Amino acid sequence: MPRRKKLPAIPDYKGAGKEPDNLLIQKSNPLLSLSETGLTLAEFKILDAYLGRINSHDPEKRFIRFEKGEIERLLDVSQIKPDDLEKRVKNLFQTIKIKDGNKRKGFTLIALFEKAECYQDEDGLWQVDLGASPSAMEYIFNPERLGYLRYNLRNVVKLTSRYSYVLFLYLEQNRHMHLTWDVSLDDLKTLLRCTADTYKAYYRFNELVLKKCHEELNAKTDCKFSYEPIKRGRTVKAVRFTLEPLALAEDIPGQMSIDDFPEIMPPSYDDVYDEEAARRDRICKGFDSAEFSGFTDEQLALLKDLGWSRKRESDIERFQADVDSFPDACQYATAAYLRQTILTAKARHPKDLFLYVKKMIENDE
Repeated sequence: MPRRKKLPAIPDYKGAGKEPDNLLIQKSNPLLSLSETGLTLAEFKILDAYLGRINSHDPEKRFIRFEKGEIERLLDVSQIKPDDLEKRVKNLFQTIKIKDGNKRKGFTLIALFEKAECYQDEDGLWQVDLGASPSAMEYIFNPERLGYLRYNLRNVVKLTSRYSYVLFLYLEQNRHMHLTWDVSLDDLKTLLRCTADTYKAYYRFNELVLKKCHEELNAKTDCKFSYEPIKRGRTVKAVRFTLEPLALAEDIPGQMSIDDFPEIMPPSYDDVYDEEAARRDRICKGFDSAEFSGFTDEQLALLKDLGWSRKRESDIERFQADVDSFPDACQYATAAYLRQTILTAKARHPKDLFLYVKKMIENDE
């Protein structure tokens, strides 16, 4: 793909649409590791707005123009000073460490964006053009092959705390595996970058960070949760999180319909059934894809049985009506479930991938 030397005079996408808060963000698992970097909340919001505006399946179109006032609204300020905007944009061009579980152990250093052009109108409102760097494109486009987290921009645009933002992503990542789980206190502090002595005592960490995150996320996002300390003796060693199930899409005012994003959804069973038989069988059975190549036949057989038993009581039941016309519907659903579970596990760099995936499936509620 030829590389453009500069931002085009007419960008690929202009503006954030009529309802920017409903932009759907698909963030690949490697990009989720950015929470471990020094990016601020403002920079995360700009990145999320960019991810929500592009078509993640069209890497030829990577240039976005945020029109007058959109950056100010995104950062929840009436007017952003030139020096402050320059600082925010510069930080998006710093070298970022990406952890990619699909590659050899280690990390990758990239710049997220190739170039930015910023203009201020007569009212002092900014217009900002951004284009992803070529090195970042593999993490931004076609996120399905890396595993990804999907959420609406409206869930983060009103947040005022970086702690709340990072905790929101962490909670939503775990939603795929379970609604209740424990995390060690030390791991949680590391995730939120609260390792200073100020947060050493749990009551201080709770008062300064967790309580405020809980109030903000429950008030401003779809992520409703509760938490409690887990003690050993008199010392808090872990925190137990409990998520409330998400409302159905049609119950959320302004939620974008799944039909708005047909290109990112698995093919419907009718569509697959109409294809040539060989390709249909390969897609339906689904266990010959790259995600399953790292397991022995015995391990894969066990994961299939576990995946089938877990999904049979929930997701697979809704496929039963299709079984007469599409006999492999249940097997397709199991393969899709296992693929996403494996991708999520790889992003966490477990020592034993098989045992980690097995535990994830067994703990799935």
